[in-house]
Amino acid sequence: MSKERARRRAEERARKNAPHSKSHDDTPHQARPAPGQRTSQKRHQQRSARAERQRRRLIAIAACWVLANALIFMLTSTWNAKWLGLTLTTIAVPLIVWLVWDPEGRTNL
Repeated sequence: MSKERARRRAEERARKNAPHSKSHDDTPHQARPAPGQRTSQKRHQQRSARAERQRRRLIAIAACWVLANALIFMLTSTWNAKWLGLTLTTIAVPLIVWLVWDPEGRTNL
């Protein structure tokens, strides 16, 4: 029974997600373009909330890392200090942003 139900749901999903042709004189199911071939219409898929949060977190990490390294390069004079700062920010900035990041406000501080 559950296999039949799963098969029906799969058929419904396939029917729902099937490409629709704009002209009715063509065959109803047109061939899909090759994966590398571009189509005239761009399909914009909406990101999930989780993917969007992760994208914003990575942008924050990159921005903080660039800012911290720019400050280190402006404030230090020796290359040893610059390399040490680069190494420490590469380790510390992602860790700090990952631990502090709370986009939903789940913690009450």
